[in-house]
Amino acid sequence: MTLHKSLPLLLVALLATACHGHRRAKLVVDTQPLPRTVAIEVEVYDPVSGFVWQDVSVRIVEAYHEWSGCVCESPWFDDYYYTDSSGLVYLDEYSLAFAEVGFLEDTEQRAIVESGRFEDEAVVTLEISAPTFETVWVDVPVSWDEPIAFVSVPFE
Repeated sequence: MTLHKSLPLLLVALLATACHGHRRAKLVVDTQPLPRTVAIEVEVYDPVSGFVWQDVSVRIVEAYHEWSGCVCESPWFDDYYYTDSSGLVYLDEYSLAFAEVGFLEDTEQRAIVESGRFEDEAVVTLEISAPTFETVWVDVPVSWDEPIAFVSVPFE
């Protein structure tokens, strides 16, 4: 094979080597936002006096979940949380998971919401009650954008 005949092959090989040397690899990273734990803080107050109520029971009744379309009722009918001297009760991510109302859970068994378009919202129904008072139900929305909800409930 003469140089004249091998020149085209040599040029193709040289061109391929030059192009390969300038090629840059692109690293594509999927940056899905992480799930967030959910919690609800409830304040129970007397709308007439403006004072808060201590020892009022709050129960997690059910939750509607956007991702499943499920209204999941808690199997625990006697799982009550009581307001403190400030009229507050905090239902953390463990309480919401324990209530078994359909929340997704992480590896630590905490209730979470995902960031996906159809996975990021839920509505939790709470029962507020005390002896000799009329029971009140309240729906509390939680979402990936606002995973910790605060609700102030008038109770008389």
